[in-house]
Amino acid sequence: MIVQELVVEALRNLGRHKLRSLLTALGIVFGVASVMAMVATGEGARRRILAQIEELGIRNVIVNAKKPPAEEDSKKKQGGTPEYGLTFRDADQIEKTLPMVDRVLRVHDVEKWIWFKSRRLQAKVRGVGAEYMRALRLAPFLGRALDAEDDNVRRRVCVVRERLIREAKYVGDPLALDLKIGSEFYRVVGVLRDFEAQSQTQTVLGIDGRAFEVYVPFRTVVDRYGLVSVTAEEGNYSTARVELHQLLCIARTEDDVELLARGIQAVLGSFHKRKDYEVTVPLELLQSRQETQRVFDVVLPIIAGISLLVGGIGILNIMLASVTERTREIGIRRAIGATRGDIVMQFLVETVSLSAAGGLIGVAGGVAFVVLLEHFAQWNPTITSWSVVLSLSISCATGVVFGIYPARRAAMLDPIRALRHE
Repeated sequence: MIVQELVVEALRNLGRHKLRSLLTALGIVFGVASVMAMVATGEGARRRILAQIEELGIRNVIVNAKKPPAEEDSKKKQGGTPEYGLTFRDADQIEKTLPMVDRVLRVHDVEKWIWFKSRRLQAKVRGVGAEYMRALRLAPFLGRALDAEDDNVRRRVCVVRERLIREAKYVGDPLALDLKIGSEFYRVVGVLRDFEAQSQTQTVLGIDGRAFEVYVPFRTVVDRYGLVSVTAEEGNYSTARVELHQLLCIARTEDDVELLARGIQAVLGSFHKRKDYEVTVPLELLQSRQETQRVFDVVLPIIAGISLLVGGIGILNIMLASVTERTREIGIRRAIGATRGDIVMQFLVETVSLSAAGGLIGVAGGVAFVVLLEHFAQWNPTITSWSVVLSLSISCATGVVFGIYPARRAAMLDPIRALRHE
């Protein structure tokens, strides 16, 4: 009950100077809003990184074929057709010689045009197996994924991204669509969610963001299109023979990932004199991004702490002025029996009430900033319950830290001199 009376009295005293109290609390408001916004932004970035890496798989090592420089490419030809990239022999050797590998999944890509009525869309047809889709968690939200039977009987079926359906302006049931890829028709059996804008996942998987990914059974692609691709650039046609565009190597355990990556480098290095492949380890990407995130996790709170420090100094200044204004009041309270502890508690409750009010306004401001950031910047900050509790706790702690000195100064006043103060 005594605490309740102190709070009511503190709010009454702060209400006597509303504008001064508001201006004093502004530092706390901006500091807490900064903490809220920065924590939400950092948490959103962390979750986005984890989601992207999770798409790639922590136990996966991804090897992409890479076209060598033109001068090197011209040195090695087969029947006048340049040959580079990964081979079936590479996949077999990795499976046979590296005991830490669980599976090696093969991918063959073909660049084709998708025809939909009068519209023409550029597509990357990815020849993959059912295990590839499971390993990368390519689970359609509509229809089904490719299965082993599709590959065994070379079915002309495909799984597409919803972006393709949207760009084709198709308004019917996507699962009833026969998509014309090149000169052949493929039945759509599943639709995947789109990648996030400019997702690192697309780059690692070797997917051009300008093209639409169409997933087709691996053997269907190899049997129907072969291993020689034809590319048209500015009216010129070029050919290249690439057996495999990607190998998805899955380690037995997470601890084997780095060892598997080194083993793959050693195996491919013995077969490829040119650097026509690129090895990517999602686990290393995760660790690198986390290191970068830690820098922001340290720097951003320091910036927010500066605002809180300014707010705390403002509270200290105003409370010292309040002690001077209320010297006679303090003397009267001491004269009728109030102890020094009572005076300390009275002023601490006022400073904590002031900082807590500023903290609540700051939380509201931080939430508003996050909503605006999400709407206009297309970012996905995440507000967590612990960030709200942390922000309010920091604001209250600021009130205590910067309110102790004015409270003790008020308590140490001599009652007789305080009563004679004008």
